[in-house]
Amino acid sequence: MGLLDLIRNPVSGRLSTSDSTLVGAFVVSSLVLLWITVQGKVDEWLYVGYLAAWVAQNQGSKRAAIARDALQQEERP
Repeated sequence: MGLLDLIRNPVSGRLSTSDSTLVGAFVVSSLVLLWITVQGKVDEWLYVGYLAAWVAQNQGSKRAAIARDALQQEERP
């Protein structure tokens, strides 16, 4: 498994725009949090906000996938 597999659509093998955007947002937000921490300007709420944002995104994505899979199950003959 390579790094590009993280942003490829498993069905078509093409790069996924939404996954690419998500990985980019994760990298940028992590680097910003790291930079602020190194500078000594970090507050606790930044850590909490960072974690809450990524947990909420992950849970929303899982709910959408579960709903999509349930819909596909209903459509099968």
